[in-house]
Amino acid sequence: MSEAIQEQTAQWLRQAQSVPGTLVRGIRFADATFVSDGDSREFPASALETAWRLVADTFAVLRAQHLPPTRLTWVYERTVLHCAQRADAAILGVFLPKKSTASDLAALDRLLTEFQSLVLPAV
Repeated sequence: MSEAIQEQTAQWLRQAQSVPGTLVRGIRFADATFVSDGDSREFPASALETAWRLVADTFAVLRAQHLPPTRLTWVYERTVLHCAQRADAAILGVFLPKKSTASDLAALDRLLTEFQSLVLPAV
């Protein structure tokens, strides 16, 4: 993925409507770089990097086993990480509180669907 496409994807993240209650959201690219938006004081860069790596590894393992997921959800003690992967291997991750409302989850589904169907013009 080119730097221009990565920048366009990061720009999409900055402009995309946030899901109510979002703690932090970010995109991990195929080259293992990532961008995040929002206040991530509770999520240091090293913790986010680890989370994105684990998610990317899980997507890869499942794909190698011919179980190609498009979305994964990881439940932690107080948060839930919702992830969607695009065909170009970019992954959007959204951390929400464990007690999210139905409207939050509907907005989350719209955001993940928008990310997966995002068409970026070639530069």
